[in-house]
Amino acid sequence: MIIKLVHSVFTVAALVASLVSGQEMVHLAAQKSETLNYSMKVGNLTRTWEEITPTASLPKSAPIIVFLSGRAAPLSSEIPRDFFMPYANADDAELVYPVGYKESWNAGGCCGDASVANVNDVAFLKALAARVDPGHAHPIYLVGYSNGGRMAYRMACSAPGYYDGYAMAKADPQPGCVISKPTTILQISSVNDTEVPYKPGDTGHESPPATVQNQRLRTADKCGAASSTVRSGWLTYTEWDCADGSRLGFAVYSSGGHQFPPPKTYEPAASAVAWAFFGNAKTIEPLPA
Repeated sequence: MIIKLVHSVFTVAALVASLVSGQEMVHLAAQKSETLNYSMKVGNLTRTWEEITPTASLPKSAPIIVFLSGRAAPLSSEIPRDFFMPYANADDAELVYPVGYKESWNAGGCCGDASVANVNDVAFLKALAARVDPGHAHPIYLVGYSNGGRMAYRMACSAPGYYDGYAMAKADPQPGCVISKPTTILQISSVNDTEVPYKPGDTGHESPPATVQNQRLRTADKCGAASSTVRSGWLTYTEWDCADGSRLGFAVYSSGGHQFPPPKTYEPAASAVAWAFFGNAKTIEPLPA
């Protein structure tokens, strides 16, 4: 369980995200990791993804984090804004960035071209889990932001068991997507998100409000009383221990709107919160330098 937060000043080496592509950024960061591009046929579509791997061998205990981008976000903008790269540079994790169909994910009636074309993104993400982690040698986690978060919910609802845990940032599940078994999930929200309202009555286009979805997840996971609640900086973080060893985290930022919370602006960074949650850490540490 997470019981406290630790803060310090940190930098991400050679971070010039606004000027370079995601792949170029990898090489600028002192070449501590490398990016490889892959593809496979799923149905009648060729699907692609990038893997960002440490230059050193990845320990078996190190996780693989699959990140689903927001709608209309190329990887060149998604990779630098979510700030998971420091973990690959520190030899702590492998990162996988699947490419959405025309920069969108079919989360089940939403969103964009992927939904219109009825792309089978569930099949893609099931096949991807097997490709990047043969034999399930590593813990593998699925993180999604906005449209990508909706897609992560769809995987948790319709294809449980392919990923060991999930983090959904600024996203709601589509109607009919119901978690049917205890599942380890981190929910990341902001009180002033104009897309996903924080509580009933707040401004927002999506449904349900974050607090309502949290209660639904607590019911589905058969969670007990909160095992910890901490407040630091922009964040209020609450965690529950739930049935069958599952856990539920609710990370609420006091500001940040609909963006993925970056470091320095909204401390602690959402990537640091997710990293601590997946590792069941007792502290949320700053990103690796």
